[in-house]
Amino acid sequence: MREANRHGVYRALADHGAATRAELAQRTGLSAPTVATILAEFQAQGLVGDAGADEGTGGRPAQRVRFLADAGFVLAVDLSGRRAHACRIDLVGRVGTRVSGPDLGPGVSDALVPWLEPLLHAPDAPAIRRLALAVPGVIDPTDGRVDLAPALGWHRLDVAARLEAALGVPVRLENDVNALALAELHYGAGAAHRQVVYVAIGSGVGAGLVIDGRLYRGAHAAAGEIGSVVTCAEDEARPLAPGRPGPLERRVVEAADGCLGADGYLDDASPATVCAFDDLARLLGPTLHNLACLLDPELLVVAWPADRGGRLAERIRASWHGPRPLRIVSGALGPDGAARGVAHLALEDLEADVCRNRVGRAPLAATATAVVAAPRNARTPPPYGPRSRHV
Repeated sequence: MREANRHGVYRALADHGAATRAELAQRTGLSAPTVATILAEFQAQGLVGDAGADEGTGGRPAQRVRFLADAGFVLAVDLSGRRAHACRIDLVGRVGTRVSGPDLGPGVSDALVPWLEPLLHAPDAPAIRRLALAVPGVIDPTDGRVDLAPALGWHRLDVAARLEAALGVPVRLENDVNALALAELHYGAGAAHRQVVYVAIGSGVGAGLVIDGRLYRGAHAAAGEIGSVVTCAEDEARPLAPGRPGPLERRVVEAADGCLGADGYLDDASPATVCAFDDLARLLGPTLHNLACLLDPELLVVAWPADRGGRLAERIRASWHGPRPLRIVSGALGPDGAARGVAHLALEDLEADVCRNRVGRAPLAATATAVVAAPRNARTPPPYGPRSRHV
């Protein structure tokens, strides 16, 4: 009960920024003494501060408290494109500093820790409470194991445990398209919708499925892996090879790359890029049609960071012949979408720890290494090195 009460006060403060104790009691249904006790606990953790007094109330001015969104941060890393990028996200999900990282591909493991170490532990860096990674592959969200990420050369690899051991901070992993779906659901085009299909193109292609307002993962956390869809009889006769892109993914990535200009964005100025764009729309059309027939979504979101004008969503919408009317839009969050989605999960983890009082009495804004959690696995795997690249 105490934990649930803390969650209520945490959310009421985080959602509104500042409030009096009486306002918090009204919003949560808790007694004033209970609210005061929880606020004292949050203050001891560095989560709340004084916001001054309410004037003009006709009596003794009520004291306001404010939620300190910069008391801790998540470092969110997107590994779904051609190059890694990270952003620092505060406790209410606002994006701060953005940093570009190493080029991505098989062998990137060796570069991740040297890049992330100073971002997490630099003397002048804010307190990073969690590291969150959006990974283009099949992820077990319960333990951060990557079952398959062909674009990175990862196959049955305990990525979260290895990064925790090497960097000393709790790590949360999520499939990149699932992360994008969560971000669009909470912050972007999918807000207020409960049946949504999200399709994303990056170093591969995938779909995130939201059913009844919840992300659907499937029996093996592999729902939405549309890159493995067969596109012709030749694909059906060729078995899928573990660790390699699927038939649709190979064709989509090839077509998407052919659409780009020298600046890395969609180019409609040359016959070759226009032809590749036509191929891309033709490749995706049947798969999206089949998903709509199966799931009957109310919204289809098409996210492709290289397409700044939303041309692909426009083309799919113009040629749509599905069984039901369907709203088709481009992603609203741009290149930060996947990072914001996986950060949302990490922030939920952090909120849960705060509300269980797991961070103890040390201020949340203390140095990042002061109150980090131990790695989840009892055995400590070796840090990233050449061995981790083998599939």
